[in-house]
Amino acid sequence: MTLKQARKRYPLVPEEIVRWAIENIDDPIDLDRGLVQLQQAIRLQRLISS
Repeated sequence: MTLKQARKRYPLVPEEIVRWAIENIDDPIDLDRGLVQLQQAIRLQRLISS
């Protein structure tokens, strides 16, 4: 997954975190799982704080 693809797919995750994940997580399944979970956590946090 490229940085551009990841930014489009996970718009709530900060760019520096996406970049780090792409550079350091070799397994694409683990990369996707981690970014999905992070995006969900950000959504929940925003929902709860509203």
